[in-house]
Order: sequence, then C-alpha cells, then structure tokens
Amino acid sequence: MQKLKSLLHEELSGWKAFDVIWLVLLCAIITTVTLLTTDTQGFIASHPDTALSVSAIRTCVICSIIAAILGVINVVLGGKGKLSNYFFGLISAVLMIYINFMVKNYGIMAVSVYNFVMQFVGFFKWSKNMNKSTHEVNKCHMTKKERIIYFSILTVATIVLGLIFRQLPNENRPFIDAFITSAQVLSMILMVKMFAEQWWLWIVINIASIYLFLTSREVTFALALMYMVYFVNSIVMCIKWEKEARENDKLLNK
Repeated sequence: MQKLKSLLHEELSGWKAFDVIWLVLLCAIITTVTLLTTDTQGFIASHPDTALSVSAIRTCVICSIIAAILGVINVVLGGKGKLSNYFFGLISAVLMIYINFMVKNYGIMAVSVYNFVMQFVGFFKWSKNMNKSTHEVNKCHMTKKERIIYFSILTVATIVLGLIFRQLPNENRPFIDAFITSAQVLSMILMVKMFAEQWWLWIVINIASIYLFLTSREVTFALALMYMVYFVNSIVMCIKWEKEARENDKLLNK
C-alpha cells in the first residue's frame, strides 16, 4: 500500500491546472469532432472493396476514439517523464492492433504488437532510472556513432519493408506504412533508452501518420486528430527533453 501511495505521489507531482485542463480539452475535442464527422456509408461508398460491415466500421470508430484518448494521455505522460504512461500505452496498443487489422494497415498493426510488448520493457527500464527530485525519468543523448547506426537501420528497414508491403493485397501506401512501422519500432527503443532524439523522430512519424489516417478518415479520423495532437506535443516535448538531456550530459561529463 505504501509503495502504491508513493507511486501515485510521484505521478501526480509536477502537474499544473493548465496541464489538466489542456489534456481534458484535447480528449473532448477528439471525441466530439470524430462523432460529428464520422460517415460510415461514405467510407463504404469510397471503398467498394471493403469487407467491413456497417457495425464493424462503427466498432472501429469507437475503438479509434478510445485509442486516441488513451494515446493522448500516454504521450503527454511520457513527455513529462511519468512512469504511468506505460499503463495507458498498453491499452492503446491493444486497440491499435484491432483497428489496423480491420482497415488493413498491416505494418502499423505489426508495430502495435511490438509496442504492446515494449510497454513492459519500458516500464521496468524507466522504473530503475527515475529522478527522485523531479519524479521524472532521467534524459540523455545518443553518441554520434549511435545516431549514424540508427539512421542507417531506419533507411534500410523502410526500403525493405516497403518492397514487402507492396506485395500484400489491399496495401495502399506501402512505403509510408513501411516508414511509420520502422520508425515507430526505432523510436520505442529510443524511448526505453531515454534518448531525447526520439522526439525528432516522432515529429516526422506524426506527419506521416496524419496523412495515412486522413486517407481513410471516415473510420480513423480520430487517429488522425490524435497524431495532430502528437505532432504539437512532440515539438513541445522535443524542446523540453533536449534542454534536460543537455543538462544531464554536462553532469555525466564532469
């Protein structure tokens, strides 16, 4: 019980009234706009080859809203360096697996399975590297060698997966899907390792994801909105993590 109280204290510390209001407002906007713009019949008309029924499409919409809300909470908590972000990320990953399977974004579905597993890895890794004074995880930078290695891996993975995805039936955007898949796998590794560079990568991922989900907006418009929120948040968090990582780098180099 005492450990639970201590954990709650750490997760709730550092929050301001604006942070809470902003988070609630974003979730309300995503829910309201999605419900007002959902066009189930329009999706069926524009995708005559879809095997989804009306009820299945509506289920996807509801799951998209829930996944979007949980995703926003997850990324805001993660940006603040809070350990509890992994709890919301776990549930969001399960919903993303289902949604992307239904709309045939196979690459993102696969990376959602990977993200599900990484929530456990990240939780245990972060729990051992929490700053006792700020109640947030410690941030750091990659070395130049690590940056070159990770960028090379991302480039090769995108090309190879793009060629593979192009052979899959109903895969409409193979190389965009391949980039998002590869980049999300890499960014999750960078997040677990507490590297500030993850946010630069997330900025690009969010731009690509907004485009991807807007192209099937009748079903996944909530996810497009979620990634718009992610995009803004990734810029804010990039600035925050870069500043704190530079400070930690100075301490480590002393």
